[in-house]
Amino acid sequence: MLDTSLSQRCILAIGNTGNGKSFTATIFGAQNVKIGHTSKSETHTITIYPINGGFYIDTPGFDDSDEKKSDDDNKRSIFLNMLELNIQNITTVLWFVESDIRAKASYERQARFIESLAQYDTGNVWDNTILVIKGTSDANSQGPRDAAREIAQEVHHTNDDLTSNIGEFKIFLFERLLPESIYVKVRFSSDQINEYGVFKESEPERILARYESLMKGHHENPIRINLRKVKCSKCPEETDPRLALPECHSEMESFHPNTENIHQGNVIDIHSSSSDFYKHSDTYVEAKEKHVFDDSPQAWTVRVFTFGGINPTRPRLEFGYWKCCNNRNVNSRGCKQAYRCCEKDIQSPGCQKIYEGCRHKHHEAPCLEICRFCMKRSDTEGCQKRCKNCKKDPLNEKGCSKETNHNFIN
Repeated sequence: MLDTSLSQRCILAIGNTGNGKSFTATIFGAQNVKIGHTSKSETHTITIYPINGGFYIDTPGFDDSDEKKSDDDNKRSIFLNMLELNIQNITTVLWFVESDIRAKASYERQARFIESLAQYDTGNVWDNTILVIKGTSDANSQGPRDAAREIAQEVHHTNDDLTSNIGEFKIFLFERLLPESIYVKVRFSSDQINEYGVFKESEPERILARYESLMKGHHENPIRINLRKVKCSKCPEETDPRLALPECHSEMESFHPNTENIHQGNVIDIHSSSSDFYKHSDTYVEAKEKHVFDDSPQAWTVRVFTFGGINPTRPRLEFGYWKCCNNRNVNSRGCKQAYRCCEKDIQSPGCQKIYEGCRHKHHEAPCLEICRFCMKRSDTEGCQKRCKNCKKDPLNEKGCSKETNHNFIN
């Protein structure tokens, strides 16, 4: 475990690959031993070198794209490595850039990360930052300075220039100059070429001396990282915001988790018609033909002439009748009140099953969808919350979108 107390120096190198971060590590006496994680691509490795009096953190380039790692991935990896090695203080930030005023977007992303180092510190991170510009003394530093000032003013909600104390080191290696360069043709002394930002690799002590002069006061007033643990209200992340995974949940929506289709009310038996119907409850006895004594004049004449030998009769039709009430009128109104739907009397139970609340028949499709948890209608506000995008529980399922910011609650 590295000693990360205030007595130790911690230099953090930020910038794109190829601008001299690894070379500068050797200037500070970086040993061959590397502490930290490795990866397939050196441009995406966070390498921590032990140096004289502390350690040097070489970070991946923010614009490197071999593995398509986002800025957030780089930031998180840097902070995680610091946390793993118990690094809580940064003495100096070396910001490696080229003199290209057109790279505004790149400078803004890097400046935003540098500003995040002191997110929970009362100090000003730019007081401990040195711009290391790849180029001779005429190299332009306005691009990164403008980006740093804009980001600082945005974060701290001020119009003051918080970046006025940024150090600046314009450096170009003598060995990489073209043969036609004036610094090569004319045999200047080391002091002379150093004034123009040209340094020899064979004289690392001169480069180190310039760094040391620019770092004066940094060791006594380091940047305190102050890693903290806070909870996001929209996803399971509970960590320092700078260490959080970029995915969070989008807009929340309410829903009912378990619905079912039902009818309203209990099943009851009813008659579907009114009871203004009357009927006979028994059978009707049909009328029968019956021969009776014929007392007509014609019949008496027959009897006289036959001296009573023939006793004429005649057929007669008796009236039919209802057995239940002995009513002889076949068209008479029934003697008992009943329901038309089933012709059962008014004391009989209903002949049809329906739901008491919605009055739908028992065999019909359900008419209402309700939640089994809260017993409310499915078209009312839900009793639980979920992510509108992935439909998952936001507090127990990993975030689903990199387009949504975390909402950390202090």
